[in-house]
Amino acid sequence: MNLLGRLLIVLIFIGSIMLASFSVVLYATHTNWRERANKLELDLKAKTQELGDLQKSKTALEAALRLEIKSQAARNVALAVTVRQLTQDFNEAKVEKTNLEAKLTEQVAAVQTATDMAEALRLRLDGASKEFLNAQRDWNEMATQLIRKTDEAHGLAIQVTSYQSTATQLAKDYRDVVEVLRKHGLSADPELYSQQPPAGIHGAVTEVRPGGIVQISIGSDSGLVKGHQLDVVRNRGERSSYVGKIEITQTAADCAVAKVMPEFRRGVVQRDDEVTYIDVSTIVTH
Repeated sequence: MNLLGRLLIVLIFIGSIMLASFSVVLYATHTNWRERANKLELDLKAKTQELGDLQKSKTALEAALRLEIKSQAARNVALAVTVRQLTQDFNEAKVEKTNLEAKLTEQVAAVQTATDMAEALRLRLDGASKEFLNAQRDWNEMATQLIRKTDEAHGLAIQVTSYQSTATQLAKDYRDVVEVLRKHGLSADPELYSQQPPAGIHGAVTEVRPGGIVQISIGSDSGLVKGHQLDVVRNRGERSSYVGKIEITQTAADCAVAKVMPEFRRGVVQRDDEVTYIDVSTIVTH
């Protein structure tokens, strides 16, 4: 074998080695791409599953959000109603406060007027007393005694006449009061009114409950105790009407619970009706 043949054999051997190396490299590369493709496919499936889970979570969150929006809208409506009611109550309280202030101003003015009149009467009485003393000193003792006795006799006669007139008027007033009591279904027996609430007590019905039970704005601080009976009067402008009578069943410091007495009912007791004590003996006396 000559040199050329040997050279060809070496070249063929080198080419075979290179071809084998290339085949190995190609196979390794093909294997890596296949593993990467499988890995990418697995990643794609995982991402797809994750996307599905996220889509479900999104749907659930959207549904929850819609429910929350509806719930919040309902709460907003309820809050608006509450605000309107509170605004109305506040306005009514302002009007009531204004009315009370006006009444207080009138009462203060009336008290001041009465005070001024009392002072003027006192001054006039002082002047009249001085004039009377001066006149007494101008008379002698005999004339003074005679005049005094004569005046006393006239005074006694006037008093007798006045007492007779008063007795007649009282008898007539008593008959009228008894007639009014009978017309309203009330007894004229004074024993029924022996234990009565404090005179001049005033309050209002603050709550009406089922079964003829009411709550009023005055209690033990005003002198009320269990068993006291109060009259219910309804004032509407210049008109007043007798509604009925209630009996105290339970008291607190600033409120009380009472039951409506069916035998005295003349109407349905309502909130803001006035509760007071109508003293029959005072009516008879005056």
